[in-house]
Amino acid sequence: MTTYHELTGFQRDLLTAIAGVADEPYGLALKDYLDEHYPKPINHSRLYQNLDELVEAGLVSRESLDERTNAYRLTDAGESCLQAQAETLASVCDTRQVVADGGDRQ
Repeated sequence: MTTYHELTGFQRDLLTAIAGVADEPYGLALKDYLDEHYPKPINHSRLYQNLDELVEAGLVSRESLDERTNAYRLTDAGESCLQAQAETLASVCDTRQVVADGGDRQ
């Protein structure tokens, strides 16, 4: 099974985008989500090539919405992959945090 660390940074961001898109996670909605987080617009070819790779890896499923549009959803493996990374980040971020006034918050 493909692990989170075997993915490219862009593929990791795609998993996050699929989980984060409120409406139907179709290609252009994912592109719009990523365009808000990247300094330059995402190339369509790059987007769909990486979505295809995530589908092949079993982390994402593709479902036809109509003749031209596919929806992308995390599979159980994709959700587990993203959840494991979220738990790792939460555990390392659960340390002392600097607050705006320069003090510490625990």
